[in-house]
Amino acid sequence: MIRSRARGAWLLERSRAAARRAALALACALLASCASPPSQAPLRSAPIAPAAAPSAPPGAMAPLTGNGLRLQPASFDDLPGWQADDFGNVWSAWLQDCRAPVPQLAAACAAARGVAADDIAAQRAFFEQWFQPWQAASVNGQDQGLVTGYYEPVFRGSRTRGWPYVVPIYGLPGDLLARPDAPDGITRGRIAWSNGRKELLPYWSRAQVSADPQALAALGRHVVAWLDSAVDALFLQVQGSGLVELPDGHMLRLSYAGDNGWPYKSVGRWLLEQGELRGTVTMQIIRAWAQMHPNRLPQMLDANPRMVFFHATPLEHPGRGPIGAMGVPLTPMRSVAVDKRLLTLGTPLWLATNVAGQPFTRLVFAQDVGGAITGSLRADLFFGTGDAAGDAAGRMQSPGRMWVLLPRGVAP
Repeated sequence: MIRSRARGAWLLERSRAAARRAALALACALLASCASPPSQAPLRSAPIAPAAAPSAPPGAMAPLTGNGLRLQPASFDDLPGWQADDFGNVWSAWLQDCRAPVPQLAAACAAARGVAADDIAAQRAFFEQWFQPWQAASVNGQDQGLVTGYYEPVFRGSRTRGWPYVVPIYGLPGDLLARPDAPDGITRGRIAWSNGRKELLPYWSRAQVSADPQALAALGRHVVAWLDSAVDALFLQVQGSGLVELPDGHMLRLSYAGDNGWPYKSVGRWLLEQGELRGTVTMQIIRAWAQMHPNRLPQMLDANPRMVFFHATPLEHPGRGPIGAMGVPLTPMRSVAVDKRLLTLGTPLWLATNVAGQPFTRLVFAQDVGGAITGSLRADLFFGTGDAAGDAAGRMQSPGRMWVLLPRGVAP
């Protein structure tokens, strides 16, 4: 699930509306946008015996892919709470990394076949044997960053349009093209006639779709679902994936398929800049503001020019998380979205932050990305699916420290 989406300083949350239909009536007129692989079998064998530090494969590249981090070598004793982590779901999350490992993780993934899926001590020993912790800092030496949260929302909707399901969710348009190295920073485009000739123009922004019948008609051919709330559609796009409960009780999973190439802009930040709100902005606060100001809802929605497009598939594996940018199901409280310019997806990380005011120190895995997850020491923690996960994720905004676990023998 790419939170595009989706996916933190997203500053948004979920909570049902009492005055939804008042906002919806106006939004309907003006808002125009708004495969899970089988899990591996348990592994059974003896715990890992202490051994010499393995060497990285010849020519292997370090998981870091950018220069925005400074790494200092550390030990597992330096990781706050390392021995206290219960390792719940660690092994299943790690095996997701190993479904198609990047070269620098291949040897460790091969060795993982010798570890029992229910042997926590052996799993802890495995990471201590195969990985070297490196404490991460920004290029200016700052060792604290921002940790936010995201989740997979559940909405009411339909495959076909009909009241109250009148807010469209769009699939990937057929005319969406790449605009590499675009000077305006808009990375997706469309072919259109301009000044008597064909040109590759920026793809429509959200506001342009709202105001342009041509854009609305073009995207209207690619609707994959209809929701009953324009605010829900916004939150779906921010999270990058979601479940839709259909009128017949079946569930539909919407997964990130692409976006219009415009940079993400937080509607929470827009509300602060407009002087509408002060302090920390959450999804619950945004939803409440929208209920109280239905006449300004379209303006708030259009403040974010980014549009996300979705795949729609029947939910075949209830309980399995959405697919992240790495192409594997996300694991609640073990998967994080990162800036892939700095960290290769699949990299294990030790995260030290606070959740709901309590210390949170855990082994997590970089398995997703998000449009607002940029820069050093930035992580977005996946909380799971549904309202409870959404409430917790929406309140998650804490300082955090990070240690990158590189295979032994692989230096940054």
